[in-house]
Amino acid sequence: MQSNQLRDEQIKNALYADAYSYDPPADLKQRIDAQIARQKKEVIYMKKMSVKKVAIVAAALCALTGTVCMAGGKIAGYVGGTRAGSQTGAFSDIAKLEKKLDVAVNAPEDFNNGYAFADAHIADFNAVDEDNIKVGSESELNVSYEKDGKRLSYIVKKGATVFSDTELARAQVLEQDGQTYYYFADDYLFLPTDEEPTAEELAAQDAGTLNISDGSDEREEKTYYSLWWNEDGQSFSLAGFDVDMSAQEMIDMAAQIK
Repeated sequence: MQSNQLRDEQIKNALYADAYSYDPPADLKQRIDAQIARQKKEVIYMKKMSVKKVAIVAAALCALTGTVCMAGGKIAGYVGGTRAGSQTGAFSDIAKLEKKLDVAVNAPEDFNNGYAFADAHIADFNAVDEDNIKVGSESELNVSYEKDGKRLSYIVKKGATVFSDTELARAQVLEQDGQTYYYFADDYLFLPTDEEPTAEELAAQDAGTLNISDGSDEREEKTYYSLWWNEDGQSFSLAGFDVDMSAQEMIDMAAQIK
């Protein structure tokens, strides 16, 4: 079983795009930059793809973590994205997507805190080795919600997410109603290409408390909030940039899913 890289998977859960008919969100570039900042050593394969598909490939770098047994070969990168024809803006279509993946999502149409259904899609990913040979695959169902211009992703996939000791050291682990939850709040700094991070910011990056990425139109600081839990042979997560929610607030949302 591949060791889980939580930071990579968190960014994947926020990435959202459709290679066919939907426009990507305004902050998609930042999400991709954040992913690259987390996994600089990985290889992104982007041959013969449109701009939207390239964005999806960058997102797919972290697709297989923690829950998938690899057939063999060292993973060099990930290729994949939104499944053709799965993108939908109709809440009633979620049941069809559930059947396709054989997962139970139980997604509410809206939450008590005002987050309302926006759209949903299935994402498929392949892990490839240095020779671009497939060594594993995974699929997930992503249901997105919006409130006041902020976007929150609800991700469901088969298999449990397993956290390393290093990841657990940065997590808030909470028990409620017999369920174990893992909460994270990670800071990101996006910089223009002509701006260098300060010595303090570089030190924070080395310490693992800040993730730095360049190429942004302007200097921006964002926090990525996420909550994870495993139940009935499935992995669940809620996550988004600058949603500014405490662990308990996100747990309250998770409770509305059951």
